[in-house]
Amino acid sequence: MFRAGAASTVINPPMGTSLGGYFYERPCTRVHDDIMAKALVLDDGQTKVAIVVCDLQAIEATEVNAARELASKATGIPSENIMISATHTHTGPQVRRRRVVPVNDDYLAALPGMIAQAITQAHGDLRPPSVRLGEECEDRLVFNRRFRMQDGRVVFNPRKQAEGIVGPDGPIDPQINVLRLDGDDGEPIALLANYSMHPDVMGGNEVSADFPGQASRIVSSVYESHPLVIHMQGACGNTNHRDISDPREQKGPEEVMRISRVLAGKILAASELSIPISGEPLRVARRVLDIEYHPLTEELRAKAARVRTNPDANDFDRAQAEAIEKYDLDGKAASVEIQALRIGDAAVVGIPGEYFVEYGLSIKEWSPFPQTFIAELANNTFGYIPTQDAFHPGTYETMPIVSATLEPSAGVQMSNAAGELLRELAPS
Repeated sequence: MFRAGAASTVINPPMGTSLGGYFYERPCTRVHDDIMAKALVLDDGQTKVAIVVCDLQAIEATEVNAARELASKATGIPSENIMISATHTHTGPQVRRRRVVPVNDDYLAALPGMIAQAITQAHGDLRPPSVRLGEECEDRLVFNRRFRMQDGRVVFNPRKQAEGIVGPDGPIDPQINVLRLDGDDGEPIALLANYSMHPDVMGGNEVSADFPGQASRIVSSVYESHPLVIHMQGACGNTNHRDISDPREQKGPEEVMRISRVLAGKILAASELSIPISGEPLRVARRVLDIEYHPLTEELRAKAARVRTNPDANDFDRAQAEAIEKYDLDGKAASVEIQALRIGDAAVVGIPGEYFVEYGLSIKEWSPFPQTFIAELANNTFGYIPTQDAFHPGTYETMPIVSATLEPSAGVQMSNAAGELLRELAPS
């Protein structure tokens, strides 16, 4: 018998904890809205899986592995059947250790227990659901943030309405995927919604889940059952909400609400127009790839030296110089986990980094499943995963070591592995 359960826990950091997302410290001053770990547990009688999304900028393998171990002991779900990803909110606590902004060690020590608690509670509430699958398109909120200029350069987030812009350097992914699980009364127990857009709208020093959290709350409030709505972040390494033709700043709570209302409307449309599917079988596949870290070149060393002699260097340049000077991964390989789950006619792929949208689109295009959800920042984080072409003009996302920690071919290796896993899971 197919069963499903959903639960969430609050994962707010202590006040004064530094927020992540930028290259300077932002101690949090209050909670604007709670950040959550949201868990969906599925069981088809033979296989159990857990899908967890946290309102964090990222989540490292140390916390993932600890949470998996705790949850597995409590529920019997195999560790390798648990996928833990992040929404990438820029108003959550700093959780990446090799950064200029410090982490709160006590918070990170407590985080796995909070995540495992959500999984355990969801497992304790398993019930037979009906499963539905829906999709919508929203192409007016999201924009590629890399632009080609008339002088041949590619620029990251150029000034709004700047002269010399030819057009975006890449695509967007406007698809919204929704997996809906209903109870006996036909009301949803949980909705898993997947959209690809960088969540850096709120800004400031207050803890917030940004638009993934607000849109989820709006959707949940529409239904009498108040389902758990889980926003799974898609491949959005080079896309965001910033419309360069719009002179508005597009920052703060008002803009979060505007985006959330639009996104919530589309999620609701996908939910209400969803079609019944079977949630069975549940299957899991994974690969652990050995991918080289980005090499430390003489050019990079020289760049760090130039920054140190420049009194006008900005926060990012100083952060990169420090990362280069402390870099100890040259010549080493990373263990990169690619994970795929099959839920009947739908699939979920987990990628451990800020994946460029081109790769997400490619995985979906070649997937044998009618709908494929992409979960970036899943089970670990290796920074940005740009396309190989993006490294040639270079932008913020491709800056070695501080932004792109892996060799330039990493994205291709990951997408190839994802394709193999999907074909392995597909019906024969």
